[in-house]
Amino acid sequence: MKTKKTSSLRKQNGLTLIEALVALVILALGVLGLAGVQTRLLVESRTTNSRALAIGLIDDLTNRMLLNRDAAIGKPVSPLNAAVVPSAYTLAWSANPGAIADPTDCRDNANQCTGAQLAAYDLMAWRRAIAAVFPGGQAIVFNSVNDQRQLGIAIAWPENERQLGSTADDTLAKNPIAVTAAAQGIACPATLICHFVYVQP
Repeated sequence: MKTKKTSSLRKQNGLTLIEALVALVILALGVLGLAGVQTRLLVESRTTNSRALAIGLIDDLTNRMLLNRDAAIGKPVSPLNAAVVPSAYTLAWSANPGAIADPTDCRDNANQCTGAQLAAYDLMAWRRAIAAVFPGGQAIVFNSVNDQRQLGIAIAWPENERQLGSTADDTLAKNPIAVTAAAQGIACPATLICHFVYVQP
């Protein structure tokens, strides 16, 4: 015959097992949460590093323009003509910036390069640097619509985050260039992250 004391002990033993299982579930959720935070921090760190590299590359091109300022600045055709000659440094998006023909080698003192030739050489060297730093990266350089003395420069690289969502808000959040460059008719290529600045040679 079972006593009340024995029955009570068995009920307590069952409760202890349930408590242990609940504790294990909570612990597992905590570990998964920490893993998710760690992954997100790693992605953000890589994106920040990529943005810093893009800033350095943009600074490199800006310095090249300063050394070839006449070719870098868009100018009116003549005092009587309001049409503007675009900068010799303008560049369209390219899916393969590393595979381009070699322009005149302006490093050789024997070659007396014009401003346009030096600009072509600078762009070649710059695009190859982008290809080396960002495999699959692209770049664009364009005259500002609002101020012809300014040039817009954008570098795009393959994103290392999740794929872009279908909403416009998600696209703008992951590609800030879309906010600034929308008025210029410039859009960041799909699945790429862009860094965009205006410079004035």
